[in-house]
Amino acid sequence: MKKNIFIIKIINLIIFIGFINMRVFAQERELSQINRQIEILTEEIEKIKLGSVAEPKYESFMGLGPAASKIYFVDSGVSIGGYGEVVYENYQNFSKKDFADALRFILYVGYKYNDWIIMNAELEFEHAGIKNVSPRQPEVYTEFVYLDFLFRKEFNVMTGLILMPVGIVNEFHEPTVFNGVLRPDVERMIIPSTWRDLGVMVHGGMGDLKYKIGLVNGLRAELFKKSDWIRKGRQQGAEINADSVGGVVRLDYEFARNFNVGGAYYLGRANEGKGRDSIKTNEVETNVNLWEIHYEYQIKGLKLKGLYASGLLDGNDAMKNNPPKSVGKEVQGWYLEIGYDIMPFIQSESIFSLTPFIRYENYDTHKEVFSGSRDETQNRQVTTVGFGFKPHSNVILKMDYQWRDTASVLPEGKGSGFDENKIDQFNLSIGFIF
Repeated sequence: MKKNIFIIKIINLIIFIGFINMRVFAQERELSQINRQIEILTEEIEKIKLGSVAEPKYESFMGLGPAASKIYFVDSGVSIGGYGEVVYENYQNFSKKDFADALRFILYVGYKYNDWIIMNAELEFEHAGIKNVSPRQPEVYTEFVYLDFLFRKEFNVMTGLILMPVGIVNEFHEPTVFNGVLRPDVERMIIPSTWRDLGVMVHGGMGDLKYKIGLVNGLRAELFKKSDWIRKGRQQGAEINADSVGGVVRLDYEFARNFNVGGAYYLGRANEGKGRDSIKTNEVETNVNLWEIHYEYQIKGLKLKGLYASGLLDGNDAMKNNPPKSVGKEVQGWYLEIGYDIMPFIQSESIFSLTPFIRYENYDTHKEVFSGSRDETQNRQVTTVGFGFKPHSNVILKMDYQWRDTASVLPEGKGSGFDENKIDQFNLSIGFIF
């Protein structure tokens, strides 16, 4: 009997020890699961952090720059990016003072509500945020702000303050993606970058073909006289005169890998005055026609690009009877550019890049005038030679020299009887995106 009792106690002890071991094992398993959940939460938090501050991939979404495209490549939530440029211009003539400027600092803020609704915005601070003359006027803009409804690859809808899809630089204008300290003259004087309007745009792609079709507000006709052509007539999303509208169409086709050919056409109405102004008799009204064709090709370190643009104004009697002398009826311009990254020849597998380039531009903002004689000082040629050095894919140092000339017979210099557009210049800049 005592022996049986002893055996029973031994069995109970074994069962108790087994039970304890099972509890310990279960607790260890629970702790392991808790630790794993903590690790997963930590990883998710890191992903959220990276989603807002990670470096931009060198990818473009529908023609936007890499930093502006960041929001399209995050999983959800907020994305923050931006870019900046600081420039120095040294003029090769006593008549003009040298120039230095914190030209731009840009903040991109995007929010991805879900897989198909995106908000994207660009806030721009130009010239260190003020215009450094009296009075000191603010130079802060909303460059774009829009909602993008991504229904499918072939068809999407964007609405808000949007960049006009005309030319190479107007949408793709961050400093690390174009050669030269300054954007090409043709894409500033004829295609008035940075050009943005309020409107709605459908966009998408079918195979190698991409398209954009937009309906937007028009321009301010009476402001054309403040520039060589239509640049000052941009309404820039502020107190829009919505009586005038415009339409734009852009097509791009990738014939082969990294070989893109495209073009855009803009037709719009330009009226006088801002929104809510009283309508006056004999207001200036014009029709604006602008079209361009372009190509870009890249193979290894070689990059080629070119663009041709042409524009035409057709005004009412108020415009034709008293046309601004500086504004041409017809304009045209073109440029060709070649660059090559030579760093692989200096150091193989280097993370740096060093790209010498040359660009030639020829443009005339007085090809045809409304009345009187053409101004030959507006028939210009610019040859730019320089290089860009990238110690990091998102940081660039630039240096170039520009030979500037016109068709006029006036000498370069100062005051009446001289042609300021003949003055050559040496340029330096730093640029970055994030």
